[in-house]
Amino acid sequence: GNEWQMIIRVPEPAEINTTGEGPNNIIVGTARFNNDGSLASYTPKTINFSPNNGAAPNQQIKLSFGTSGSNDGLVSSNSASTLTGQATDGYTSGNLKPDAIRVDDKGNILGEFTNGKTFAVAKIAMASVANNSGLEEIGGNLFKVTANSGNIVVGEAGTGGRGEMKTSALEMSNVDLSRSLTELIIIQRGYQANSKTISTSDQMLQTLIQLKQ
Repeated sequence: GNEWQMIIRVPEPAEINTTGEGPNNIIVGTARFNNDGSLASYTPKTINFSPNNGAAPNQQIKLSFGTSGSNDGLVSSNSASTLTGQATDGYTSGNLKPDAIRVDDKGNILGEFTNGKTFAVAKIAMASVANNSGLEEIGGNLFKVTANSGNIVVGEAGTGGRGEMKTSALEMSNVDLSRSLTELIIIQRGYQANSKTISTSDQMLQTLIQLKQ
């Protein structure tokens, strides 16, 4: 025939049927064809999609089954049915993998989903000041702004003179070498003094033993 009925269905709890008749996740459409097999018309042209999973409701989805009077989409052929592959731009639903989250050099927090897709789910901002040397160190590898450093400007990593994010890497050493060497010398002197004290005490004991003999 020249007219076919089609059923469009989405997984619950999503809704596409706003008529109030029949299941909320199913709508029925029609495709009509010309005598030469080309597509004449189809309905509906758009569907109103509400995923009901926290995403934005009432999303307008445009259906494209081909151009009217052309063979660039659906066609009707008076022949035996054959199976052909169809390329789609959609994908199945998926859940975020908790062990497949990473951060790229721009600060994007990328999450991999169970359907194989990867999306940026959040972004880490990076702050900068006009004069890094003007920052005041307050300890614990922390700094605060001063009149000499200028105000903090928050933006994207890798822009405006800001550095890039590096994950799974250790930062450069922030040890104060002069202070650490001074502490090491003090510890060494203390060890030497204790060694001499033990040596002197041992000599005194040996002397007492000899006197007793």
